Amino acid sequence: MLNHFLILKKILLNIMEASALIAIISVTITGVTTLMTGFFTSMSLSRCTKIVCCFGCFDCDRSVVSDEVVARQVELTNQNNI
Repeated sequence: MLNHFLILKKILLNIMEASALIAIISVTITGVTTLMTGFFTSMSLSRCTKIVCCFGCFDCDRSVVSDEVVARQVELTNQNNI
């Protein structure tokens, strides 16, 4: 009977370690996704026509969005933060 409890204890410890690992991975992915979303949102509202980041790994020439689009996006962001 004691042997069964020891086996059950080992199984539960392995499950808890796996769940902790899954939780850490989930939180990390959520954090990185949030940072990337914030970065690319601010980049889309930028007035720059040539963007170079990550030491030249990402380089693009783009057309700047109109002032109306920027104003609308800022207004929507402010409404969502209220």
